[in-house]
This record gives sequence, structure tokens and C-alpha cells, in this order.
Amino acid sequence: MKKQIRFNLAAVIVALALLTSSCSDSFLDQYPQGGNILQTQYEQLSNTLSGSLFGIYTLLYQFTDHDQFGQRSIDMYTDLCCGDMALTARNYGWFYLDEYGRTRERTAYFWAYYYDIIHNCNIVLNLANAQSEVVRKIKEFGLPNDGLNVLAGTDTLCKYTEEEAVVAGYYAQAITLRSYAYSNLVRYYSPAPQDILSGTAETLGGRFKLSEVYVAPIYTEDDMDSPNPRSTAYDFYTRVEQDLTLAVSIFDAFDKYLVRNNKLEVDGSVARGLLAYSYLNWGNPNDIASQQYYQKAFDTAKQLIDKNAYSIIPNKDLLTTGFNSVNSTSWIWGEEVTVETATGLGSFFGQVDIHSYSYAWSGDTKVIDEELYDSIPAWDGRRKWFNDGKANPTYKLCPDGKFFSAVNPTSTSEDDIDRAWESDNVYMRIELMYLIAAEAAYRLGNYDDCRTYLTAITDQRLDLTAEDQATVSSQYAAWKTALADNNKLIRALELNWRVELWGEGYGFQTLKRLTKTIKKGKNHLYASGQELKSTQAQFTFSIPSSETLYNPHIDPKVMTKADE
Repeated sequence: MKKQIRFNLAAVIVALALLTSSCSDSFLDQYPQGGNILQTQYEQLSNTLSGSLFGIYTLLYQFTDHDQFGQRSIDMYTDLCCGDMALTARNYGWFYLDEYGRTRERTAYFWAYYYDIIHNCNIVLNLANAQSEVVRKIKEFGLPNDGLNVLAGTDTLCKYTEEEAVVAGYYAQAITLRSYAYSNLVRYYSPAPQDILSGTAETLGGRFKLSEVYVAPIYTEDDMDSPNPRSTAYDFYTRVEQDLTLAVSIFDAFDKYLVRNNKLEVDGSVARGLLAYSYLNWGNPNDIASQQYYQKAFDTAKQLIDKNAYSIIPNKDLLTTGFNSVNSTSWIWGEEVTVETATGLGSFFGQVDIHSYSYAWSGDTKVIDEELYDSIPAWDGRRKWFNDGKANPTYKLCPDGKFFSAVNPTSTSEDDIDRAWESDNVYMRIELMYLIAAEAAYRLGNYDDCRTYLTAITDQRLDLTAEDQATVSSQYAAWKTALADNNKLIRALELNWRVELWGEGYGFQTLKRLTKTIKKGKNHLYASGQELKSTQAQFTFSIPSSETLYNPHIDPKVMTKADE
């Protein structure tokens, strides 16, 4: 009961923000609108905006069921769907549809989850616009280039206050979170750009431009109250670029006036990371015009890498972090789980970690696909992220070397197993930026840069626990030498996407963008040995029937402009 009350409270916070923006007796109606915000106005606005943003952040981990607990449950859905994660038993029934590739049963949750984020972000943006003119000033005069001042033209000086800087920061957080939702929608509800342009997407039945393929509605703070028709894939990528570029600029311009309270709050680094990943997914290796997006992906990822604010997990810590703490120097974005926010069995660790009281511990293990595991080189310490099954075959290939509770990282005894479920949730690591930079460099023909950024990760992935370190060093040196072959280079890059980020929700898009075809290993409960192709209809989610009934502008039979 306590959990239900706690998560309803988060919804109430967002609802209060909505009421604050609409009720006639709210503070928004009690003060005149003008170019300068009063201190009393700022204090009330700041409190309202921060409370509203907190409500949005709680959506990232909101519990509704044992297989619906926000972003980390979606990460599990998609890693199971693409075959990189395997369900080995079905004693309790959670996630078995995803192991079977049944995306139609999940689409309603995905849709509601991301549009809840979008709707509440738009509420925050309207609050900021209604009370403060900082956004109008940014658009009219530009961002500060001298402290809080900006020279707009030859004789016009625009001055920002520190209060306006804070409001601008809230605005940047909201458009970053909204862009995060749109980035995910276009990945799940649209084929990959290369499949759209090449005509290989099963759902489309022909060659199209991104501007001709309908995805889902786009809602902004200006048109959030009535059903919108679907926008195209090009509209989505363009909207994400515009919003995240603005967010990065705002975060950078007002940096010294903005305080990041915790790693759950998005900042300039998170916005850059999301932008770099969107650019990478926008690109098409078979289209010269798309090369610009690879260059933008490379440049944006490199900017974040060069800030040196985050570092790759070093060899010595490879098997000790448990990916369970936001204090890791590699984590750019993540949630610190506390007793107030823990969601128990309905959480990533409650489903995956055999050192927590979990479904995996009880036998419903979620493990690495054995074909993928077998492809990890012998020198690679990441093989030990996964249990070899020698002590207990039930736990074979489960990720107890990557994801494990800090309470008792070795025991599986019922007497001392972790029953607090306070392991933290990871959303973005710096290793992602190195992989983006490497892949973008490869697509641009800059193979030396690709090798540089890829091996920056693998240099820190040697098996330091092996008895024969000389053999490990020799094997790794031979592996690096082989990367001179560009075909081996791209396959090594693909493998590192799938292994380094296993269980973090990137496998689905890696299959669509890079891998294209896999064969599921024998350790899958369902459809073992099945060949999966990224062009199959199951990898483009269908719009839920509840939306097509509610929204008169959506005809599910119309996928492209040619269908109209």
C-alpha cells in the first residue's frame, strides 16, 4: 500500500502543476506580465517548476506492475525482443511476451509512458513561458556572451537576471526530457532510416523518404490539448535536433548559475548525449546526404568525451561496480534508488539480479544470449560479467558479474539476500559516447578514429583475473592488429555495442541500425535458433488501438504519403 501511495503522490505533483497553470486564483494571475520577473514571482515559479519537473522524473521509474516500472522495464523489453537477452524459464510469467517478440502486446505501455512524459514536459514549458519572458528574450536577443549579458546588434544590450537563468535551466530540462521521449518514439514506431530509404522495411512495402513515412503525433507546448495527426520520421528527427540543440545552448550559457542536484536531473551532458545518439540513428550509410548526421554525431559525442567529466570504467573496477551506483564516474545519467523510491520486485534488479530477492534468483533468469556470449573473445574480462554456471546451472549466463546488489554481491542464500532493492538505475554512461564516436567515424571513412575510440573501451576490458596474463596480452594485441581489416573493425564495433551495453536498452536499436540479422541462441525459452531480421514488422511497433479510436486523425492503414 505504501508504494501505491508514493507513486500516486508523484502524479499528484504533476497534476498540481497543471492546476497552477490554469486556475484563476493561482499566482500566475495575481501579478502583471512583463520583461522583468519579480523576486516573489520567481520564488513561486521556481518552486512550481521544480515540483513539476520532479513529477516528470518520477515517471522514469514509476511502478505500475512487476513488468512495468518505467524506463528500465522498457530496456528489458527491447533487449529481450532483439534477442540479446534471453528468458530461460517461465515460472511467474513476467516478460515472456518480449522473449517471444510480441511487441503488439507492449505498444500501449510504450505509447502511454512516453506521451505522459511529453504531456507533462509541455505543462512545464507553458508554466515557464507564462510567468517569465526569459525564453522570448533568448529567441529575440540570443544567449549570454558576457556573464548574463548579450549584445544583440550594435547598440542593444540584453541583460538576464540570475533568476531568469534558473528558469531557463528548468526550460532546458523540460525540452531535453521531451526530446528523450520523441527520440524513443521514432526508434520504436518507425523503421530505421536505411530501411526506409532502401525499401527493405516490411511495414512499408517500398522505398520512401523520411519525410514520407508517418510515425506518431508530435505535441508541443503550443498544441497539447487536442489530438494531432502523425508527423513523419523526418519531423521527429528534426524536432529532436532543434530542441536538444537549444537545450545544450541554454545549459552552456547559464552553466555557472545552474545547480544539478543529482544525476537523475538532466543537464548539458545528458542533452549532448541524447543529441549525439539521435544523430547516429538518423544517419544512413547508403545515403551521401546522411553523412552530415554522422559528422554531427561524431562532433557532439567528442565534445562530451573531451569535457573529461566522466571516465570509462577501468579494468580494475570491471567486476566490482555492479552497475548499481550513480557514484560511478562513468555514469552520465541515472537514478539513485532510496527506500522511498525503491519498487521492490517490480524493478530491474528485482527481475535480473540473483543476489537480490528477485524473480531471477527464484529461477526466471534473464541471461545473455549464448551465441552472443560465445562471440566474446577469451581475453575479454566482460565474459565474467556472466555466470559460467559451474556452481549452479540454473544461473548459467545470468549477469551476476555486471548487475549485482552491493548489499551482498556473492551470496544467493535466502538468509542474507538483498531484500531492499536499493540498487541504482543507469540511463547513460560515457562508454556510449565512445561507441557513437567510433561508429560515426567508421561511417565517415575515418577508420583510425574508429579504432581509437573503440579501443579506448577495450583497453579497459582485459581479463585481469586470468592466471596467464601474458596470454591475455598476446590475444588482445592480435585482436587489435586484426582491426586493420575494416570488415573486422565494423564487426568488432557491433559486438562491443551489444556486449558493453548489454541490459541497458540499446540492443534493439543496435539490431535495427547496425547488426541487421542475428540468430538466437539455444538458451532462449521461446524461438531458440530463430533468425531475427531488423526489417521485420515486429521491430516497428504498431500504434495501440486505444489511440486510433481516440484520435480521429490516425488511420493505422496509412503508413506513408503514398497510402493516402
